[in-house]
Amino acid sequence: MKKFTKFLFLIVVMSIFITSCSDRTIKTEDYTDEKPEQEDEKQIPTAWNLDVSSYNVKVPYDLPDFKPQAEEVRLSQDLVELFNAGQFEGFTDNQKTAIYQDGFVVLKPSYEALKMHHLYESSLYKQIPTFITVDSALHMYRLYFDNSLKMVESSVLYEKLENISKNMLIESIEAYKDEKLSNMREELKSVAAYFLTADMLLDIETSSIDVPEEVISLAQEETNLIDAAEGYSKSPITKKDIDYSQFTVRGHYAGNEKLEKYFKAMMWYGLCGFPIFDETKIDPELDMENLTIAMTITCLALEREEIFKDFENIYSTTALYTGMSDDLGLFELRDMIVKVYGADPDLNKFKDSSYNDDLLKAALLLPQPQIKPKYTDSTAPAGRQFRFMGQRYSFDAESLQNLMEPIQRPVPSGLDVVASLGSERAEEILDKYYQPKIKWNKYEYNLNLLRQKQEGFTTDDWQKYLYKGWLWTIKSSAANYEKTDGMPKFMRSEKWTDKNIHTALGSYAELKHDTILYMKQAVAEMGGGPDLSIPYNYVEPNAEVYANLKWLTEYTKEHLRIRNMLNEQSANVLDSIIEMQEVLMNVSVKELTNQEITAEENDMLYTYGGRIDSMVQIMNYMMWEKNIDAGNDYTTALVADIATIAPNSLYPASNYLEVGNGLPLEIYVVCRTNGKTYLARGALFNYYEFLSHERLTDLKWHNMLGIRKVVMALNPATGQYEETDTYNNEGIDLFQSSDYYEIIEVEEPDIPVVSKPEWTNSFVSTESNNVSIKENMELDWLK
Repeated sequence: MKKFTKFLFLIVVMSIFITSCSDRTIKTEDYTDEKPEQEDEKQIPTAWNLDVSSYNVKVPYDLPDFKPQAEEVRLSQDLVELFNAGQFEGFTDNQKTAIYQDGFVVLKPSYEALKMHHLYESSLYKQIPTFITVDSALHMYRLYFDNSLKMVESSVLYEKLENISKNMLIESIEAYKDEKLSNMREELKSVAAYFLTADMLLDIETSSIDVPEEVISLAQEETNLIDAAEGYSKSPITKKDIDYSQFTVRGHYAGNEKLEKYFKAMMWYGLCGFPIFDETKIDPELDMENLTIAMTITCLALEREEIFKDFENIYSTTALYTGMSDDLGLFELRDMIVKVYGADPDLNKFKDSSYNDDLLKAALLLPQPQIKPKYTDSTAPAGRQFRFMGQRYSFDAESLQNLMEPIQRPVPSGLDVVASLGSERAEEILDKYYQPKIKWNKYEYNLNLLRQKQEGFTTDDWQKYLYKGWLWTIKSSAANYEKTDGMPKFMRSEKWTDKNIHTALGSYAELKHDTILYMKQAVAEMGGGPDLSIPYNYVEPNAEVYANLKWLTEYTKEHLRIRNMLNEQSANVLDSIIEMQEVLMNVSVKELTNQEITAEENDMLYTYGGRIDSMVQIMNYMMWEKNIDAGNDYTTALVADIATIAPNSLYPASNYLEVGNGLPLEIYVVCRTNGKTYLARGALFNYYEFLSHERLTDLKWHNMLGIRKVVMALNPATGQYEETDTYNNEGIDLFQSSDYYEIIEVEEPDIPVVSKPEWTNSFVSTESNNVSIKENMELDWLK
């Protein structure tokens, strides 16, 4: 058993989430798009003619054009050709054989590096060559993505969410009490309770609003279910099932009181759906109760420009990060209302059945959701539905959804996503270890349809928003170089292809963690070292990944700038990432075309870990300035649920597919730079995938991995610092004293709580990592 203790005095983070959708194919009748005549002299609120702000800024994308012709590296079995072989001790015979035969070996975590960049900082202090991995470059971008989203949510969007929720409650209560709308009383009660629920989740002061007891009672029933977060149950408001386990606060929201409230309120607006059609019927029939509620919410939201502007600001900002909603929202319902009833209609018209034929025709023209959950026993809506802040579409969620099938293949895999993105090797791994084609005869057909869809994506399609750009980069990271002439030997093996797939999945786990609140889910059931000769350093030469990441970072910077959301500190961090990605891209090309690496480039590679740490410290300081607790960002290990296996008659309890990263793996690679052959060390993601009976938070995952944060507080009675349990199960700090310090204890479990996917044994050594570094050898790298 290994045990290490880390002392920390400042700490940071967590992540994000979302749910699902399904439907039937319905043929629509011919429908003439004619708007009813408007009533004379009626003043139409401005919001009926406004739209989401458009930010169409083109950011250039430059992919280097070159032909790889890397110099062949030859080794003898005793590895004597390695210039720095004496720097490393402790490799087993099998691990040495892997270095000789494959040109690399991947080892389990040493349990000394809590974060990926710590391993690179350690290489600098120990004066050993660095192997900069695609994993670390992807992770570098993720650090900014996650922290910038957290700052925007806390310092900008939270207040706007409060304003919307309170103002919509005021509007709905006013309508509920309007005698002219007595025919709409039940629907308006549901609308008022819907927004009061959000107000309760945000702890908004509503004593100045005269809310009727029956509305309070209905909202209280809803918030009780939300706080319990126990799984599928019938919503008191929609009368349909909702998966209340989705309200388990996780991602970067857990442990921060303000962000936890934001998470629950946004989850409420994103998850609670009002179905347009009665899904119990075979032929299309409107669900008039829920549709009337949805249309009423739309009209009330458009009544005041202030409400619309706050809505637009939240929606367009989150759309930059995560894309557009997969469900119907204000804009789709507004257009339908205008077609059938005219702009800003009297709400009583929604009760006039003479409009219903036209309403049905218009509703049938509404777009279907692309992510459609598959239920057998649940009444949760699966087809067209209205969500106030709908969850977002993503190609990966669509892939998981379409490659799941209740009973036959209810549990998907992250490999499904990589296979859908075009990886044939991912499909081979699935066939060998998971056998989806045997379990479900439609699997292969659906997989091919998904591949055809993504093959049709243009570069412009991939570059529409940050989430999709990140997924595009993940696709590039899963590259197969086995038949690519001119690539280094270590990259031209099936083991390296498996390593690349593992890289893609590790970054995918980070992407899902950071966007867990917004994305729809699939459902089926720096310090300096000594001034000595700097060793050579090597970049994993995947120039396309670095080009994509450089573009993605530039796109992020430009779109934050035009939204007035970019301060000088953020701009500096983004500029540092852009500079580093450009160096990685250029050095990759040089390595593959046998060009000399300059001293300046080599120095940037050598100080890579410190540069990342500097970015992290700047972002931590920015969050501290905005009163955002950074106390939980002590490791890059994280977890996120990406699919729900809903309960049915055979499986009465829900299960959740979790993906995550543990402490970083270590990779040792045979490299050649400027005529020298040497062994370099780098960091990899440590990907896990498993079923859980609960939606895990990062804190619970850390405990499963043997990572524990301990607070040592001063006991006034003894004058000694003693361990104090100051964090609850959600990671919320319950401790108020300022006279304390924090320790991170890391203890490798004797028996792992969960195992890595079996297929990763193809490239990860199953033996212990006992490698040590012989320091201060003072090798002359320039000789």
